[in-house]
Amino acid sequence: MKLLEKARENAEAVRNIGLIAIEEARRLGVPVHYMDPAVCDGIIRELPEGTRQHVRRVDGNEIVIEDLPPRV
Repeated sequence: MKLLEKARENAEAVRNIGLIAIEEARRLGVPVHYMDPAVCDGIIRELPEGTRQHVRRVDGNEIVIEDLPPRV
């Protein structure tokens, strides 16, 4: 069961690193891209002011699929 415990610990650490990266991007005024299956099936672009969009890359361009609610 040690392996499962380590996996849970690492999952929390990865989640925390992701939140830190989002806050750092916001502080720098740049968008951040990430995936969260609880929100949508694909890539989420979050802008510095908090706007979130489900996006897809098509021929090198980023296409907005839908606007998403802000993160709480």
